[in-house]
Amino acid sequence: MRNIDAVIVKKAIIHVLDRNADTPILTDFEQEIDEDIHEFLEKHIIKSLTDEENKKAKFKDGMTVVKNACQTIFQDESKFVEASQKIAQHMFKAMKNNNQISSADLVVCLYSAQEENYIGILKLDYKKSFIHNVEFIDDQLRISILPQAIGLPGLGQKLQKCAFIKPFDDADEFDLILLDKQSYGKDEDAEIAHFFANNFLCCDVLIDNRDKTKNFKSLTEKWTRKNLKEDFEKAQEVREEMITALKNSAEIDIEKFTQNVFGNDMDMQQNFVQHFHKEGIPTDNFEIDKNWVEKKMKKRVMKTDTGIEIRAEYEDYEDRMKFDIKRNGDGTVDLIIKNVRSFQER
Repeated sequence: MRNIDAVIVKKAIIHVLDRNADTPILTDFEQEIDEDIHEFLEKHIIKSLTDEENKKAKFKDGMTVVKNACQTIFQDESKFVEASQKIAQHMFKAMKNNNQISSADLVVCLYSAQEENYIGILKLDYKKSFIHNVEFIDDQLRISILPQAIGLPGLGQKLQKCAFIKPFDDADEFDLILLDKQSYGKDEDAEIAHFFANNFLCCDVLIDNRDKTKNFKSLTEKWTRKNLKEDFEKAQEVREEMITALKNSAEIDIEKFTQNVFGNDMDMQQNFVQHFHKEGIPTDNFEIDKNWVEKKMKKRVMKTDTGIEIRAEYEDYEDRMKFDIKRNGDGTVDLIIKNVRSFQER
């Protein structure tokens, strides 16, 4: 469902959710889908589905508003308009519960990908844009720039909130893919940050193997920077062990990983595991998502405290004919790029 490069938009409709109004503005007609509209929707759908911040989710038990409306569309496409209006009304109600949730247009669409139908729900937050205005004043022409407060996200922009629902099967691991880029650091803002999943969609966000793989890499690096900034050799050992595990193993066993890296140093082992717990990340074994590793770990970037950055393929760092690290014995190292015949400046 995530790994797609093309979709066919079969139906689409747009409703206006102005939180300053008492009711949403609901249309009774489907959007005409010409080439430009199809490109607009297709690109936003693909961009959101391939965004690595999206999550799998499962609807809560019972027939909630969004789940019921989507089920109606899957069963009878002639009820698409009516079902989309129910989705928009429910979104508007969820938005009105907090003054900080922004007004938006809501697009509901039925699309197909890889011979399967899906429903997309896209919250199009308004973007300030500018247009030109042409007018005649005393037989003279004046052209001016005017702000446009309700511009929609362009093709090059990313949506903040959207959901993609597949046909329901209770035996399936998940019901939908959810993208919600809004996050807040303060506890009192948690309700705002999670209104889309909790109040609107009524779903539980799942942590799959892709998320666990990504979290393992990012949290290991975060821990290493914090705890081993004065011990370059040990930091490099932790990073190399992490890279080897992700590239060559089928799964990650956190306990085995900590033993391999820290040996009998129980304090370091405990400190490393507690770091994951503090971040709210479980430390149970998980299967490595090889697609994510292949996509995200093609290049490795080294940044030094002296302002030098080296960017290369992972394999190049491991090739001792191309790159090497020389320990100087005083806590510093030399990073050596070897056998260079020519170079270019950019």
